[in-house]
Amino acid sequence: MMAVFVLFSIFGCASTKQIENSTVAPVYITNTKKFYLMSPAEIENKIDALQLLNGKFGENEFVMQALLQADEKGIFLSLFNDFGVGMGNLTYDGITANFDSKIFPNNLKAEYIVADLQFAYYKIPAINEILKSIGMYMEVTENDGSQVRTICSNSILPMMNSKTIEVITKKSGSIKIENMLRGYEYNLQEAE
Repeated sequence: MMAVFVLFSIFGCASTKQIENSTVAPVYITNTKKFYLMSPAEIENKIDALQLLNGKFGENEFVMQALLQADEKGIFLSLFNDFGVGMGNLTYDGITANFDSKIFPNNLKAEYIVADLQFAYYKIPAINEILKSIGMYMEVTENDGSQVRTICSNSILPMMNSKTIEVITKKSGSIKIENMLRGYEYNLQEAE
């Protein structure tokens, strides 16, 4: 009985460390694993791109334009319809995360969108260091100019298998983010 308690204490509700002074809530990558957003300083490359955003959440689908800017100061995303009318803004500066949109449900939290963007655009060693602290990992494969980042639950005990949580496929000018656990996906295609 004591061994079960110790294992649950170690692996049951693991979480990463929160950035000092941050007011951002944790993201539940799984139902029990808490991930606090990373510092904007961990971005792999600066981004300033107009993109076409296709998304699918269950039966709901949407298409809109997105201006994504990301650097060591934060992540800033503005959404527009086909007529250029603003449909929402996402901001993350390391201390706060906000998503203001009248077309998306109020329960869509900024932290979850930011986490997906961090998994796609931030440095792999930094991501893996944090995921390792909660018993998870990111596997990276590269082939023919594409990179696939797969976030998995770790098989800490031999009887447990790793489970794929999210797959991010990066090709020249496009990124596809698929969350198998939560059942959604985004496709970001840079405008030409």
